[in-house]
Amino acid sequence: MKRISLLAGALFLAFSLVVCAASWSMDYYSSLGPGPGFFPFWLGALLSLLSLIWIVQVSLEKGEGDGDVHFLSDGDGLLRVASIVGALVLIVAFMDTIGFQLSMFAFLLFLLIVLGRVKPWLTIVVATAGSFGLNYMFTTWLDVQLPASSITALAAIGL
Repeated sequence: MKRISLLAGALFLAFSLVVCAASWSMDYYSSLGPGPGFFPFWLGALLSLLSLIWIVQVSLEKGEGDGDVHFLSDGDGLLRVASIVGALVLIVAFMDTIGFQLSMFAFLLFLLIVLGRVKPWLTIVVATAGSFGLNYMFTTWLDVQLPASSITALAAIGL
């Protein structure tokens, strides 16, 4: 398991360095403030720092670790990951058809009901805030338009 963790740390470090290098081709600062290269540079720098910390921690561990630890999860863990990836594929497929609000509401409901194991009232509150609340915040306060429904009846009621 130690070798797998070192390899993962090295891959994250390499990815973060690529992000930092790619961000240099963008403007770091503009006349309005931070440019498009600001956020990716600092995100890549933070990821590289955390990757280095991870590599050092794993390197300082004694021995090879547990011999019976498997790299791949059991069937339940793989099913959870597959359901998340499937839900992401579905939200991308239906975002233009039913709009941001309804697709994000269904996505959050699915994740919280199937994977979250939280109280039903909390599921409804989080799904509503994460879909309708975010849409309101982006369109009203930030003046950013999110995908609206292409179905006429849904678009007529503001979805």
